[in-house]
This record gives sequence, C-alpha cells and structure tokens, in this order.
Amino acid sequence: MQKKYLPILSFLLLLIIATPFESGFTIQHPGWYTIIPSTSYLEIIIWLLISIILFSYWIIIKKGKTIHLKIFMVHFVLSIPLVLYARFNTFIRFTASKNTTDILEFITILNTIAYTSLILFLVSQVIFIIYIIKNKR
Repeated sequence: MQKKYLPILSFLLLLIIATPFESGFTIQHPGWYTIIPSTSYLEIIIWLLISIILFSYWIIIKKGKTIHLKIFMVHFVLSIPLVLYARFNTFIRFTASKNTTDILEFITILNTIAYTSLILFLVSQVIFIIYIIKNKR
C-alpha cells in the first residue's frame, strides 16, 4: 500500500465510525404518539462533513498532488474527538451521569467534552483549508 492512500483510508475509517447504524424511528412511549428519531442530527452532520473531507482528499490525490504526512496526521488526529463524541454521545452522557452527583457538575462535564471536541475539529478544518489554499497555488 502506498503512503498516498493513507488519508483516504484513514478518513474512510472515520466515516465508517461516524455512520449512524440505527435507522427508522424509536417510539419513546407506546401509544402516546411520541416518536423521536433514533439518529441524532449531530451524527448526520458529522457524517456529511467527514464525507466531504474524504472526497476532498480523493480529489487531491486524483490530481496527483502530494499530501504532507505531518499536516494530514494533525488533521486526522484533531478530527477524531468530534467523530467519537457524535457517535458515542449517549454512552458519554450515561458515563458522565454515573460519575457525578451534582447536575451542574454533569452539565459542566458534558459542555467541556462537547466544546473541546468541537474546537479541536474546527482547528483541524482550518489547518486543512489553509493547506488546500496553499497547495492550490
């Protein structure tokens, strides 16, 4: 396997992790007409963003341009936390609720995890966009 396909394979793995496997709707209270979608909007948004990133790397490789391994690794590593947060949001909430007794502490923990993963993802996208702009010249 050549090193140039590493970005595609890595983000393909992230795309598989981000793929919402649940389909359809979940009935919260049978008979009450309360229906909630089983897939969160965050999962769908992250899946679309990772798809766009994967497609962008595919275009870069298709054009024959080289991808710097260090820039790719920073982009990939900083993208992982938000994908994991979006995919395992319920598990994170459950774990945080088991480890806290105060509701304010619980909300603070969840906000810290969410904002940290979002900031890391945004930083990775800024790095990726700057790389694409510089590489276009």
